Amino acid sequence: MIFSELEPFLDKKRRELLAALDAFGPEERHLTEYEGGWNPVQIIEHLSIVEEQVIAEIGKLLNGEAVRPSEPEDRKLVDITALFEQKGLLGTPKKSPPSASPTGKVAYEDGLERLAEVRGKLKAFLPLLAARETNRLVSRHPLGLELNACQWLQFSAFHEWSHIHQLKRIRLAHSD
Repeated sequence: MIFSELEPFLDKKRRELLAALDAFGPEERHLTEYEGGWNPVQIIEHLSIVEEQVIAEIGKLLNGEAVRPSEPEDRKLVDITALFEQKGLLGTPKKSPPSASPTGKVAYEDGLERLAEVRGKLKAFLPLLAARETNRLVSRHPLGLELNACQWLQFSAFHEWSHIHQLKRIRLAHSD
């Protein structure tokens, strides 16, 4: 993936998330994949929390370094696929840190509104990241990976993607 593909990828994953959520009627939003698992409303809250954390992380990276001219697009590191594959992190369940766990106190519609708001804030970084060097703006992800500012953005979409699969598993577990 190159930088110019990042925004369409973010948008595609958000459309897929909303479609997966639409598979649940209001009376089904309490369903979970297994006892103790998260329901669709909690997943929405969790995604908002994580995206807010990503926004804060990118903000710290941008504020902590002098602005240097951008790398050429073909040298701007964006894709996290290989990093996550090397660590065996793709397609495996992960335990959310307490700071990213849902409270269960956010209503469905409020959660969707918050999710849209944080995505807008995340995407607001795109012009800033396009205009400056980002490969050396690096911080450590809680899973033990070093990600640059652009990779943090892609992580948001990958993270959402994993929960799209979770929503599909919940739907499947409760299909007759």
